[in-house]
Amino acid sequence: MNTEEHNPGVSFRVPFATYRSLCRAISQIPGVSFAKRRSFFWSGLDVHADFTFNGHNFEIQIDEWDGALWVLSKDQQPLKTEMGILKSAVEQSKSSPIFSWFRSVFSSTYT
Repeated sequence: MNTEEHNPGVSFRVPFATYRSLCRAISQIPGVSFAKRRSFFWSGLDVHADFTFNGHNFEIQIDEWDGALWVLSKDQQPLKTEMGILKSAVEQSKSSPIFSWFRSVFSSTYT
């Protein structure tokens, strides 16, 4: 999956991935524990997950503007080591090509 880092150590975006594939990639990292994760939702805008990693709290949110997914440090504290590990794991994972294509077409249609 491709990522975009806008605030190093605090957050990064995953523009063309599904919520499920992002959660799956993050859950594969040793030490990650999801506290709250929606496994099924009716609205594509109702996406949110909370997880801990190395004793720090993180969250996944959707960008309502273009549908990209954000991975954020919950308290906005810079956590460069942890964010680097999360970002690397997400970049190395593979998302379903059909969902990536659909998301890119859908987001470009409405932006």
